[in-house]
Amino acid sequence: MKEIKKDKGIMSKISDSRRGFMKGLATVAAATPVVGALMKSKDVDAAMADHTMYLRGSYFESCTCETICPCLLLLDPTTGFCKAILGWDIQKGHVGTVDVSGLKVAMWLNAPDNLLKGQFEMAVYIDERASRSQFNALREAYHGIHGGHLGVIASLGKGAEGAPREYLPTKSAKIQMTQVGGNRHLLIEGVLENKMEQLGGASGRPVVLHDMPLAVAPPYPVTISRATKATFTDHGINHSWEGGNGLSSPFVYMDGGAKQTAIEV
Repeated sequence: MKEIKKDKGIMSKISDSRRGFMKGLATVAAATPVVGALMKSKDVDAAMADHTMYLRGSYFESCTCETICPCLLLLDPTTGFCKAILGWDIQKGHVGTVDVSGLKVAMWLNAPDNLLKGQFEMAVYIDERASRSQFNALREAYHGIHGGHLGVIASLGKGAEGAPREYLPTKSAKIQMTQVGGNRHLLIEGVLENKMEQLGGASGRPVVLHDMPLAVAPPYPVTISRATKATFTDHGINHSWEGGNGLSSPFVYMDGGAKQTAIEV
């Protein structure tokens, strides 16, 4: 009997992509220690020394989705796309032999469809205080060259299957990140701005989301905020919104699988 092969439907393809992404995400998350209560412990310092890339600190982002962002649950973005502004304050870390402690990184990200379909447009901004070696090290890390969870994120960037991931040119910038109470502010003058107000939950405690299948900084839960202002103007792109989703959490990134190659276009 002749075998009949049917093309996979779109839902089946998305399901396959989801399984592949979740497998990669789970592998990376399993290798990431839960260090929220161990930031100053000898164990954390030992883990840092055991990896060729180790970055830890705090991050926050806002996006065009409504609160709570459906992308966290692997659902379609609220408006069919998800545009986001992200910032990382690196408390301690190194990439190879380069110490990058105390530096900041920001990113513009545009996911044109369900995040699992990839083809993200991404632009990375690195703290102007970084030396040339620190700039190059952080560019490599955030382009996914060293793998780990940053590699998983990078794998969703623009580019043909099997080809390098495509990034907009990385720039040096004066990155300001501040926090007053639960409110956060990220600013690169003339380029991007992100203002977020933390939402209040029961008894005044923050609203916290655990165990979401998509995360920028697993295995940490994220605190939910609402964006009061978000703007981006660079690379020929002009975009602004108010009232979108906001997230914040600690992060730990280490080298690992999912290593990528990247080019700037």
